[in-house]
Amino acid sequence: MQYVALAVAALCAIFCLAWIALAILARVFALVLVVWVVTFGLGIAAGMLTGVVLPPRVLRGRAQEKPRIATPDDVVAGKILGRTPRGPAKNFGWDRAWPVYNPHQARLDANAVIAQAKLDISRPFRWLFKRNRALALAPFLLPALAGFALGAWISIFTWYGVMAALSGVVYVVQQLSVLGYRAYDSLTRRRRKATLRCAKCYRVTFIPSYRCANATCPTVHHDVRPGPFGIVRRRCGCGTTIPVAVGAAARHLVTVCPFCLQDVPKGSGTRRVLAIPVIGATGAGKTHFLASGAVALERRARFLSGSLEPVSPVAKAFLRDAKAVVASGRRMAPTVWQDRPEGVPLLLSLAGRQLELQLMDAAGESFADWERARDLGYVDTANLLLFILDPLALPRVTELLRVENKIGVVPIAAGDQENAYAAVIDRLRAEGVRLDSKLLAVVVTKVDVLQTLPGSGSLDPGDSQSIRSWLRANGADGFVRRIDQDFRNVTYFAVDSFGSRDSLDVLHPARVFDWALTSTDRRLSVMPQPTAVPA
Repeated sequence: MQYVALAVAALCAIFCLAWIALAILARVFALVLVVWVVTFGLGIAAGMLTGVVLPPRVLRGRAQEKPRIATPDDVVAGKILGRTPRGPAKNFGWDRAWPVYNPHQARLDANAVIAQAKLDISRPFRWLFKRNRALALAPFLLPALAGFALGAWISIFTWYGVMAALSGVVYVVQQLSVLGYRAYDSLTRRRRKATLRCAKCYRVTFIPSYRCANATCPTVHHDVRPGPFGIVRRRCGCGTTIPVAVGAAARHLVTVCPFCLQDVPKGSGTRRVLAIPVIGATGAGKTHFLASGAVALERRARFLSGSLEPVSPVAKAFLRDAKAVVASGRRMAPTVWQDRPEGVPLLLSLAGRQLELQLMDAAGESFADWERARDLGYVDTANLLLFILDPLALPRVTELLRVENKIGVVPIAAGDQENAYAAVIDRLRAEGVRLDSKLLAVVVTKVDVLQTLPGSGSLDPGDSQSIRSWLRANGADGFVRRIDQDFRNVTYFAVDSFGSRDSLDVLHPARVFDWALTSTDRRLSVMPQPTAVPA
């Protein structure tokens, strides 16, 4: 019995000791659990505070991770906006300019914040598990570090979500503003039928290019419409701020033809352009016709409280020489042959409207054959054509001049005039250009000499049908029939470009210019109904 009692007592003692040890362990575990919970909570708080401080620290450049900057060079390289733009600049690539902050730079900033968060959260874990520190410190620090990581990511993702939502709202507003401003600019110019017609390369476009406002910057901006570079203003790669939209850019920047990259008159692309190309053989009187008509048009515009201004150096020289020639009664010097003669742009302002006239004069040698005429690309896109016909070169009239001993009074067109016409028209037909949509004016020149010859009385200068009938009766019957087959809208004029006639005279070239203007916009007429005024 004594041994049994001792065994029971020993078991009781062991049980008591085990119970006491278990209680102590439970108390210690409870204490450790409380410490874990407290440190975990403190870690969450520290992590969330870190997540609040981290974004501004990264964005201010005071963190290890620096945001990648969306530079103009990156834009050109296709790293920000993609490889190729759509629209007018698709063949030029992206302009060298700074993109708008949202969403392009904002995305890079957000990526830098996430990268810095990963770095800051992983740094204490790397320190803890370096060498043998984990064995001794892990039970004490892991809950705090876990709480820190959880709190930091909660804070970072909350910031990321809020910024994404705000960026999305801003992006929608930006896109609506871009579409609205683009539509306004485009519709305004389409209502005016505005285009850029380059007087040097003869190409036509609706979207001009512009040089940077900084004279030392070589950048040419090929698409200044509102978009990824700005809604109202954009910043060039050189740091200069320039206006956005064609209408605004045209008022402040140098306009450039996007095809030949040559400067064009200020305001090009914001107004309607009327090309007035003249066709004719050498010596037919094309240049003097244009000079006399331009001088008279300037006077008529000024009389009607408007103006006709040259808008290029070539145009200034032409108008200056034209005034001198008309005032002195001399003849314009023959046009020097060039492969691609430059047009003469004149800006007509009348009745609150603007129209750019481009007088396109080429030497008669340009109409010798197809190959030479092929370089005159402005004929392809012109809405109207002026064929200058010298009646003195018609065989019957030339014979009358010989009979009347008037050969040499004025120069007579050299070469076959019908061939000069065919060099242009046959090429247009062969290249599929529709002639039925174009207007043709057949301008019979040197009528002052013609009227001194017998048989010219049947020609009424104010009647297109009378002029047509006179041509058919004087050896140009086949030519007139061909013209009727080529064009549906043909008007005949008879002019005296050399005489000192009043601009209201039916024989003055100004009447042909007025026809060209009214065919474009009837409100731009500068002439009353034609009346006979003595020379």
